[in-house]
Amino acid sequence: MKIYSLNVGLPQLVSNQKGQVVKSGIRKKPVASVFLAKNGFQGDDVADKANHGGDDRAVCFYPYEHYEEWNDLVERELSIPAFGENITIAHFPETEACVGDVIEIGEAAVQITHGRIPCAKIDIFNRVNGMFYKVIQTGKTGYFARVLKEGTVTENSPVKLADRLESAMTVAHLNHLFFFDRTNKPELERAVSIPELAEDMRSRLKQLLDKI
Repeated sequence: MKIYSLNVGLPQLVSNQKGQVVKSGIRKKPVASVFLAKNGFQGDDVADKANHGGDDRAVCFYPYEHYEEWNDLVERELSIPAFGENITIAHFPETEACVGDVIEIGEAAVQITHGRIPCAKIDIFNRVNGMFYKVIQTGKTGYFARVLKEGTVTENSPVKLADRLESAMTVAHLNHLFFFDRTNKPELERAVSIPELAEDMRSRLKQLLDKI
């Protein structure tokens, strides 16, 4: 694992070719060094605090390897970060990252909490219709983490997997359950029982279980 790009940004207006305008923190810029606090990176924030941000979603990761597919889809090279991620990470996709994984990054340490639930702001920011649906269909959502240890992170900070649960569930599997396998009671129950899972996602999964 390594950091490909370290990114922060404050909420601002973003628009597309259709004239849609929203306020969002999706537009971030690469930085060389930044302090990571419990509630996220300094100089970084979200606009919609009801659906984004919070301690369980303090840091957003997006795998660098996915960009090649998206570039082919939109027939141009997307500017990184295109998905509002704080860390564009190399060699740690959703199929390998697990809920509960503890990752040491420079002076800081974070813990993966769940996969990202994409929204239409991805379309507006990148000026591509239906892109966020493709993100859901492919499971290439990126993922969130809470901060266990504050500290400075640089673009060259080493990244290390420090701990993993014995009965780990990958972000890819959790994404599949949430988006496509919503009646799989045993696996939904297993996901809900993971203490390290973000509380918002736990609540969403419990709602699915209640409907079964």
